[in-house]
Amino acid sequence: MKKLWILPLAALFLVGCSKKQTLETIADSQDTPVSATMQQVLVDLPPELSTPTLQDETAGKLHLCDDYTVMVQTMEAGDLKRTIQTATGMDMENLQIIQTKQDDVKRYQWVWATNGEGGIQVGRGCVLDDGAYHYVLTATADESKGGTVQPTWQEIFASFRLATETEQISTGS
Repeated sequence: MKKLWILPLAALFLVGCSKKQTLETIADSQDTPVSATMQQVLVDLPPELSTPTLQDETAGKLHLCDDYTVMVQTMEAGDLKRTIQTATGMDMENLQIIQTKQDDVKRYQWVWATNGEGGIQVGRGCVLDDGAYHYVLTATADESKGGTVQPTWQEIFASFRLATETEQISTGS
């Protein structure tokens, strides 16, 4: 008789030993930008480039002069490789990208040279990344003009920035 009580008692102790189901949850911890609205880009262009030759909502603004071209574009952020590929035709892995910070915005810069239909082209590029958009500035020239346009490019790229709230108010945006 005593043995019959041991079996139910042992079963009672083993009930708590069953495998418990473990649930795992996955949460996306993406940084949501403070402002997902497109910001205004400011860049000081020389007088010969002040008026865009071509302006398109999706393609950006193309400025042409005799020695070089300048393109200003805005693209959705998230894939820097895609942005650089679209802006330059070059794979990001083939470029030396320098990342710095400008105010609260990431700044990526690079230079490149490529053999095109008209000969060797040199270029310089910059992306400002606010988390919601990539603001892209590129400049290209024939290799023969590359040395003469560098001082001008230095000024253009140094002036490339996102407008502050005060600058947006004063320009009416």
